[in-house]
This record gives sequence, structure tokens and C-alpha cells, in this order.
Amino acid sequence: DYAHSIDDKLCPVPVFVDDEGTKAQDVKIIENGILKKYMHNKDSANELNMDLTGNARAFKYSDEPLIRMRNTAISRGKDKLNDMISSITDGYYLTKSSNGQADSTSEFMFGVVMGYEIKNRKLGQAIKDTTISGIAFDVLKTVTMISDEMVWSSGGMCGKKQLIPVGMGGPAIKCKLNIGGR
Repeated sequence: DYAHSIDDKLCPVPVFVDDEGTKAQDVKIIENGILKKYMHNKDSANELNMDLTGNARAFKYSDEPLIRMRNTAISRGKDKLNDMISSITDGYYLTKSSNGQADSTSEFMFGVVMGYEIKNRKLGQAIKDTTISGIAFDVLKTVTMISDEMVWSSGGMCGKKQLIPVGMGGPAIKCKLNIGGR
């Protein structure tokens, strides 16, 4: 019920028309925990008989446009961050991520460069230089709270053979995942 994911054409990396000339559309990927739509280029939309979304992007004009995200995030929820923190007796509040990767099975790994321990329902010591990992579909099943505030950054890049700027961010999410590092 908590999983709502969008690929937004506007913030913070605006893409109004993709590199195949298709007008960008907002894509509600997951709605109420159910996979609803996919990001497409002209070939995939035609093959699957689905609407174009404007997600074909290339690094330079001579590169083949690939299906790419623009500003993909979990949608904001209704919970206050303070309420989320006070509901956790032993955990972490992770605030800034770095490079990461995900594969077609939804397995992911991301670096975390800043965060805080949560002990006895209060923020504690700062942490840095750690990683998070998991299977996205499994992690989404553990979500119990989503904050009502969105935080965006435009400093992200998506690899996939060609570096493309992407927006990163979203609300704070209370979930279970693997954490490790220093």
C-alpha cells in the first residue's frame, strides 16, 4: 500500500522531449503497491502495445537512445519525519547516498555518505562511508512509513553504457534493508 513510484519529467532534471523526439510524460510506475506502467522508448512501446513515455535518452547525438529514468522516486507519504524516528528503537536514518547500481532482478547496492544512528527513538551518532543493499521488491514489502517531505538532488548520473544526468531523491522511508561498512 505504501509503494508509489513515479518518473517525473520536470524536477530536478527537466526532460520535455526525449532523444527520439517523443514528448515526455510523467510515468506512475507503481501505484498502491502494484506495477502499473513502464518507461519506454519507441521500440519497447510498440512491441508491448503501450503508450510512449519519452524515456529514450542518449549521452551524445551519435549514441543509441536507451530507455532511461529522469527523476525517479517513491512518492511522498503522509508521515512526519519526527514520528518516523520516534517509532524506531534501534536503526539508522540515512540522509545522503552516493554511487550505486541495480540490475534487472532488482538487486541493488548504494553507498551512503551521511546518516545517523537511531537509538531509543532518538537520533544519535553520525555515521558515514557505509553501504546499503537488497532486492528492491523485497525491501518495498517492508515499508511501513513514508514521510510527507520530498528532498531532491540533481547531482546523479545513470551509467548504462552512457552517463546521463538524473534527479535523485524522495521522501524518508521506514523499511528494512541490509547495511554494512564502517
